[in-house]
Amino acid sequence: MASHEFRTPLAIIDGAAQRLLRRKEELSTNFVGEKSQQIRQAVGRIVELMESILSFDALDAGNVRNPPERFSLRQLLSACCQRQQDLSTRHRIVSDMVSLPDTIVADRSALDQVFTNLLSNAIKYSPNSQNVIVKGWCEGDMVRVSVQDHGVGIDADDLPKMFERYFRARTSTGIAGTGIGLNLVKHIVESHGGRVRVESKRGEGSTFTVSFPIAEQVQTSST
Repeated sequence: MASHEFRTPLAIIDGAAQRLLRRKEELSTNFVGEKSQQIRQAVGRIVELMESILSFDALDAGNVRNPPERFSLRQLLSACCQRQQDLSTRHRIVSDMVSLPDTIVADRSALDQVFTNLLSNAIKYSPNSQNVIVKGWCEGDMVRVSVQDHGVGIDADDLPKMFERYFRARTSTGIAGTGIGLNLVKHIVESHGGRVRVESKRGEGSTFTVSFPIAEQVQTSST
């Protein structure tokens, strides 16, 4: 499955590079920009695949967490949004994060992977819809972040299985994917004492919402 998923972006990179070589004497700025964007998107997909597979292996080994640290969730989300925006000029990521706390204590790298996965999915499963909406807010001692798209959506009877390993919804037919990303998201969020849920209707889009404590107890050794 991993081998098949790697072949698609590699074929895009190879095809774009070949077209650049064939037309190197008559390259226009628009043509170079278009092919360069295709290559960047394909490389981004390969990076996501590699990180998902490596984290998948770490999950099986019982090691998906780094020591918690204090950082700005707002800055992390902004960086994730900007990365995905750079890779997809056809979409527009709209964010509302003013209600987030100044800092949280958590595994920064793991949460980066959570939001990268959710944003990437929102774009991937919205081929004919432009806007992806990201919202962050607090409720008591919990922080909540939602990622909403208006894409293909999910059938009602597929919703309970969306976080199972290898499961892919029927509406994802023809769209590249491994079926491990959301399972990884679930394990990371739950390891933070949180939860992830999805609301969706076929043909109307999906909203994934993650919730976890603002501050995780940092373990210290006593002497």
